[in-house]
Amino acid sequence: MDHQTAVSDSREALDVTLRFGSRHLGPAKWEPAVPSEAAAEFANTEKRADGTPWGENPPRTAYAAANLMMTGVLDNLAAIGKLLDEEMPVIGPTILARSAIEIASGAWWLMEPGIGARRRVCRELVLSLTSARRAGQIASEFQAQGFPLTPEVAAAAQEEAQVLQRIADLGIPAPTGPRFSPKVENEQAMNDTDATAAMLKAVIPPTAPPEFVYRAYSAITHGQIYGLMNFMEPDGSGLLHWNLPPDVLDGTVQLAIAAFREVYRRIQTVMGWGKLEPDLWEIRLSKIYGR
Repeated sequence: MDHQTAVSDSREALDVTLRFGSRHLGPAKWEPAVPSEAAAEFANTEKRADGTPWGENPPRTAYAAANLMMTGVLDNLAAIGKLLDEEMPVIGPTILARSAIEIASGAWWLMEPGIGARRRVCRELVLSLTSARRAGQIASEFQAQGFPLTPEVAAAAQEEAQVLQRIADLGIPAPTGPRFSPKVENEQAMNDTDATAAMLKAVIPPTAPPEFVYRAYSAITHGQIYGLMNFMEPDGSGLLHWNLPPDVLDGTVQLAIAAFREVYRRIQTVMGWGKLEPDLWEIRLSKIYGR
């Protein structure tokens, strides 16, 4: 594969994926089909601490979190598309792909089919509590160094208390476990390496180590020599040249799109949405990469 073919195929694959994603995941409020897992979760019989029904707002909050994360994935895919050119940044596409893959892995875990309303809400609370604690950590570090707290930083310091209040109001026991890897009831998020490996299991060769994708992209992001060597290749004189090999570009884009696809499949299953358009989108991708 030459560079121009890799660029043109990547552009087309990203374009059809972005148009598909914006049509199907664009609305801020996802509406499930009836019947579907999501519709059943809206009709849950869970009770709050005060004895009143949960209603549909807690699972809707979980779906809103997944929507936000998928917006981030699509934003990364769009950013990769803007970098594609005859001359392009060497590391940029792979760093954006890693971001897309990591965000997708969190949404993939959140949207696991068959777990029911309570477990899904607990998973959203795990993600929200972890995020709130990280925001509070940053706010505290700024304050400890004598920086005045802006309203935004001050609000970040209060986020943990707000999430903990949500947990208590829903009648869920207080979180346990490590501060930055909390467990809400029996739900605890996987680390990034394991989550990425689990999500991409369908596209990783069965003989390959499950964590190899994450470690390869992590090495690039953190500037490890063995990661940066992905962009070096010898010329006739034995010198090394800094470039983006076409196969690396092609694999980078395909993995990022695959991450989006694996999460969308779970969302589609839970929401009970039709399969015609997703199938057509996947057929289009197969034609792009099969020609």
